[in-house]
Formats: sequence, structure tokens, C-alpha cells
Amino acid sequence: QGSSVSGSRTKSLQLIRGGESMAPSNVEAGQAVNEVNEDPDAEKPLLRGPDSDWTIKAFWSVAVIVVSAALINYNKYLMNPSRFPYPMVLVSLHMFCGSMLSSGLYLVMPSLFPALTDPDKKVAVNATFLLQRVLPVGVAFATSLICSNVAYEYASVPFLQMVKQSNVIIVFLLSLLIGLEKFRSNMAIVLLCIVIATGFTVNGELRFSLPGLLAQLAGNFAESCRVVMQGVLLTGADKLDPLSFVAVVSPICGFCLAGLMGSFKSFNHWHPVDFAAVPSLETLQQCRFLLAGNVMVAFSLNLITANYLKHGSPLALLLTNLIKDAIIVIAGCALFADPISLEQGFGFVAQLFFIFLWSIMKVFPETFQQEGLWQGFRCILHGKGRRVK
Repeated sequence: QGSSVSGSRTKSLQLIRGGESMAPSNVEAGQAVNEVNEDPDAEKPLLRGPDSDWTIKAFWSVAVIVVSAALINYNKYLMNPSRFPYPMVLVSLHMFCGSMLSSGLYLVMPSLFPALTDPDKKVAVNATFLLQRVLPVGVAFATSLICSNVAYEYASVPFLQMVKQSNVIIVFLLSLLIGLEKFRSNMAIVLLCIVIATGFTVNGELRFSLPGLLAQLAGNFAESCRVVMQGVLLTGADKLDPLSFVAVVSPICGFCLAGLMGSFKSFNHWHPVDFAAVPSLETLQQCRFLLAGNVMVAFSLNLITANYLKHGSPLALLLTNLIKDAIIVIAGCALFADPISLEQGFGFVAQLFFIFLWSIMKVFPETFQQEGLWQGFRCILHGKGRRVK
């Protein structure tokens, strides 16, 4: 349903862009890929290493692509007015069910939650940690999901996926504002190219919807705030692994959303709030199997994400992101017969290219600055690139 901050304080940023996964798992423009290898200065090829198991890597990469695309299109299907157009309720179900499922998994396999069980990696989860560090990140994440699901009611999946690519721009600007990012002219040029490419995708939309665009942009902003806050608040000794993040954040967000829905229900007496509407028991019963399937797909994405991060090499993670974005757009066109104009297709391809370029430049700023673009690529593919510490 996919972020760029530099330095050691930002190494917990997400590693899978674009899906509605609860886990901290998107690589928005190349962050956090340094964590795949323990020594950031070691000269290792980005695409493979001495102990690479391509069967495992390929399996988890394909799983991430397929499940992410399935969940986004599943949410789009649910948001149809004739099915379950209740975005806040849907996200609340994800939170509460994700909390229960992760709790059950914790009892069966506690080793999957190192931040909660491993003495060397254990995070002190107390009231101060939850309120000051977890709550802001979780609220921003829940907001981004709600806005994205609202957007599905108005616009096509391909169009919204193209608009999501602008996250990298928002994160960069937010990081500049709080001093986590340094301005570099060559990277600013690449960002400008992403802006232009995004303009082509918006201008070329054949079924343009202003409410859908605004809802998605609001979701992009909330998601970008979450990524930046996560890079600041949940790093170092306070870093949560993907499944621990789900277990800790889900119940907090669920209760916050329940409180908001109660508040909006009272407000509805004066002015209806469509995105906070609550379905009837009859509607819930009619959609119970659809909702159960949706929740299971969402939780499956969290499990796949956790395993994906263990096996992926840096460049493999970036390539998987780009392929996943393309598959989501193609699947949206195939499943919902959403047309794409030639201008839009050109803009989307350009987006993917420049985001890939931005990602590589973020990981290897010194290499590109010293060697130039093409020679820098050669150095990186041969494992001679110098990564940011």
C-alpha cells in the first residue's frame, strides 16, 4: 500500500516501500540498507556476497512483491462503496487483529521478537518509551493508512501508486528542516527530476480525482513524518525489529483510533465525517470473510517482511522495491481495468529510474562525488563503493 535521512540516527528506517505493512520495513530511497552488512566499510558487492543463497533471496523477494501488491489491491477492492467503505474501521481491525496475532506468535516463537526477548537486543518497553517514542510513530503510521484507504475510494491504484513515489521528496525536505539531511546539489537535481516525473503522472491521469489526490498526498505526508520520526525516536538501543514493532505499536494505535471514532461519532450529529463512519453489525457480518482475509494478508506481509530483511542484500532490496511498484501498477490496471496514458507511463518509468538513482546515491555519496555517475556504478557493482557510515 514506500524516506531519506542520513547518519547513524536514521538506520532503522523502513525497508519495503508501498505496501500497507505495519512493520518498519520500507527502503524509501536507500536508507537503512547499510544494516544488511555489519561492516559498512567492507568492500562487498551490493548484489551478492560470499554466503548468498539466491533461492532464499529470490523466494522472499517474490513473496514481498506478490503480497504487497495483493494487499494494496485487496484494500482497493474493499473500499468500493458496495462492500466496506470504512477506512478508519479497516485500519483499526488491522491494528487489533495484528496485536492479537503477534501476541499469539510471541507465545509460540518468542525468538521472532528479539527486541522483546533477546537480552542483548532487548528494548525497555515502559510508559515513557510508549508515550514519547512509540505513540508519535504509530499515530503517524495509522494516519497514513487511513488517508491511503480513503484515496482508494476516489482514485485508481496505478495513479495512487505513482503519487506515492513523491514520498522521497517529502522525507528529504522534512529531514532538511530538522537538520538530519545535508543539501547536496547533485541529489537536489535528481529530486527535481522526480518532481517533474510525478507531474507527468498526475497530468496524464485519465480519470483524475482531486479528492483522491489530496487524500493520497495527506497520506504521503503522514507516512513521511512517520519515517523521519522513526529514524529519530526508534534507533540505537530503542530500535524495534519488524515483528516487535507490530506487537508494541498495534494496540496503542488501535485504542487511539477507537477513541477517535467515538469522538467523530458524536460530531456526526452536526456534520457527517465519511472516513470515520462506522458500519452496521449487518455489514460486518456480510463482509466477515473478506475482512478476515484482508487482516491475514496484512499480517502475512509483516511476517514476510521480517524474513525478507534477514536475507536481502542492499541492491536486491532496492531492485525489489522498484519491481514491486511496477507490479502494483500493472496489477491495478489488470484487476480494475484502470487505463494509463502514454504520458503517465513515461512519467512512472522516469520516477522509478530516478528513485533508483537517488537510492544508490544515498548509500554511496562519496563514491558518486569522487568517481562520477557511470564510474560510480561500476565501483558499486564490483563492491568498491564506500558506503555512508
